[in-house]
This record gives sequence, C-alpha cells and structure tokens, in this order.
Amino acid sequence: MDFSKCKLEALSYKTAAEISQWEYEKPYDVYSFKGKPNGYLLKEDTWGKEQFCLLHNDLVIGQVACQFNGNDLGVGWSLSPLYCGQGNGYLFIEKCIDEIRKYKKYNGTLFLRVAAWNERAIKAYQKAGFVYVKTIQDEIAYTNKEEDFWVMKSPK
Repeated sequence: MDFSKCKLEALSYKTAAEISQWEYEKPYDVYSFKGKPNGYLLKEDTWGKEQFCLLHNDLVIGQVACQFNGNDLGVGWSLSPLYCGQGNGYLFIEKCIDEIRKYKKYNGTLFLRVAAWNERAIKAYQKAGFVYVKTIQDEIAYTNKEEDFWVMKSPK
C-alpha cells in the first residue's frame, strides 16, 4: 500500500457502513467493529469534526478519530484488517498524523492510548515516533474489563 496517495475524508454513510463490518483476528478481535453497537462510529454529527477515514481512491484504508482535550489532541485509529500484520502500520500512523495536522491545523503534541498487551501496535507507534508517558487503567470498548493501557505522545 502506498500511503502517500491516501487522503483523510469525513466519514460518510458508505464508509461508516464498511468500517462497521471490520473483523480482526485473535487476539485483536476485541477491536472488531462487526457485531458491536458502534454508537460513536455512526454518530453523524462527529463526521468531519472528530471522525474520518483514510481513503486510497475509494478504498477505505483506516478509520481515524481525534478529539481536543484543552490544548491536547487525542487520537485513535484503526487500520483495515486487510492491511494489518504486514509491518507497515507505522506508515499508516505517519500518514494519519500528517493528515490530522493539516485538517485540524494543529502542530502540537498528539496523545493516544493503547492496550499494554498490544505489542504490535506499540511497536508501530514507537516506529512512528510516539513515546511512553504513563500507564492508566481503562477498558477496550464493550469488554467490561479494566486493564493496563499505555498513554503515548508524539514528538511535536
């Protein structure tokens, strides 16, 4: 995948419907969208403000969310299951960062949280320049299970 040719766009009915069918292999299946309520994903008033998709032509490559908390911008994203585990997650992350910064006109620090057990994602975040800040307790959506999460931040 040539991420340089991808662009960030607001979610739409079509792209949200496609993302809502994504299923990941174990142990990443906790991140699957399929079969879950997806209340936030389908919240239209957040499309183009907080929720986006990364497209390559008409192909949905990833889902991207970002929200301001004061002057800090929290980010989260999901790479399409078709492209996971191929060693190029950091390229996806770098492209998402570039696109979010342009779209939001924001040059400050980006923050994210990631399950401490998700070594594959942590490795991609580190390769993209994110560094560990602290460990918090949180829950992966719909699991009803508190667990350790790393808070990580981008270089400015």
